[in-house]
Amino acid sequence: MYKFEFFYREIKKMSKILEENLEKIYLSNDTETVHKCRVSIRKIRGILKIFKCPKELEVPLKEIASMLGPLRDLEVQIDFLKNRLEIDSSLGELLDDFLYKREILKRDLVKSIPDFHRKNFLYEVNTLLKNKEIYEYKIYHDLYEKVQEIIMNHPVNINSKELHELRIKMKKIRYMLEALSVEKKEYKEFIVFFKQYQDCLGEIHDIDVWLDILSEKISEFGKLRSYLRKKRHREIIAFKNTLHDIPSVLGKILATAAINSIAEFENSQEIRSMRNSKSEKLSMAEKLASELSPDPQHIKRVREKSVKIFREVREVMNLNEEDVFFLEAGALLHDIGYSISEKRHNDHSCEIIASSEYLPFSSEERVVISMIAKNHRGKFSLINGLDRVLPSKEISRINKLSGIVKAADGMEFESLEYVENFDIKVCDGELVFELGDISEALTERFSKKSALLKESFKKDFKKRKRG
Repeated sequence: MYKFEFFYREIKKMSKILEENLEKIYLSNDTETVHKCRVSIRKIRGILKIFKCPKELEVPLKEIASMLGPLRDLEVQIDFLKNRLEIDSSLGELLDDFLYKREILKRDLVKSIPDFHRKNFLYEVNTLLKNKEIYEYKIYHDLYEKVQEIIMNHPVNINSKELHELRIKMKKIRYMLEALSVEKKEYKEFIVFFKQYQDCLGEIHDIDVWLDILSEKISEFGKLRSYLRKKRHREIIAFKNTLHDIPSVLGKILATAAINSIAEFENSQEIRSMRNSKSEKLSMAEKLASELSPDPQHIKRVREKSVKIFREVREVMNLNEEDVFFLEAGALLHDIGYSISEKRHNDHSCEIIASSEYLPFSSEERVVISMIAKNHRGKFSLINGLDRVLPSKEISRINKLSGIVKAADGMEFESLEYVENFDIKVCDGELVFELGDISEALTERFSKKSALLKESFKKDFKKRKRG
């Protein structure tokens, strides 16, 4: 288990380095100043990503990094020209042009870079993440997938576009390793390899940038262009030589990630889910619902109504007894999103169920229950991408269970007005509810909220009749 408080010390150190060097940018012509800013941002963002921090926290860092990028490229180009000037005096005018561009860029940067107030930033970070914990196996699983992506999609043709994309992928892995190395020293040897690998790709990238700059100056800098092409060829050979080490190094990372994942897996939600019976899980869900829902009595009644409806429709709708667990959990937790906001509270309920470490659900249970809570109001929908990975049969089950909870919820205006007793009949293949004497407003509410269930029942009834 990683605790954020351990990594917070590293964030404090890096944010101090960033603040100090941002103040020096305008007065300094040292490439090291920009480099220190970029490295400190990279390390901070690496840690924030591990702990899944809100994206808005990263925005100022991301903006600063994107503005420093062009200055870094210009600094590298100026250093290169200075070193080449003794060999090729014709580069003097080009160097002057670049030095002028640097002054303008630095001036613009100082004006446009967002203010980085270290104390404010650290306060926000600490407030949001101070009690955050994350299981190691989750981090290592992410690392494992990123490494596998490189192994499976490593460039075959050594062209600029593929190399640039590879460099970005490598960067992401290196950032993760740097963040993890704060606590796990064994990752440092991998970081050395990735640095060499990235440096090689970076050299090729810098040469490609130069060749683009010189492409319009055919007659002026033929000697420089010829030198750069030869240098690029040498760098490509060096890059190809590093490829021999890739299977070994990436294999070691995969092995380390897998070993650490297994060691931590005992504490995972899956294992915890196995240790709790369904009745225990429902008791824990009920306890959380009583704290986070605005009306615990409403929750209790919706649960009871949902089970009653289920007993009446399960045979026609091809639901089984195991589905009662999902139904009850969804009914209990459908309103916990009110603890965040009344607006879109169904989406917030879904988010809490999906992420809460208190709720001892397995991955499958978490998906189904969170989707039931999400769809107790509004048009039926799944979170992005879920429709592509879930079988159609599973989507149909979620649709039916959501429809039942939604109809049960439609019988109530919380504790202001609610149906106490109801009967269900089937007339000409359609589901008919007898709700007793209720107001027009509640009748209209139920009519809307029961539509999903009635539509599903009607389709299943027709299928059953044809069968």
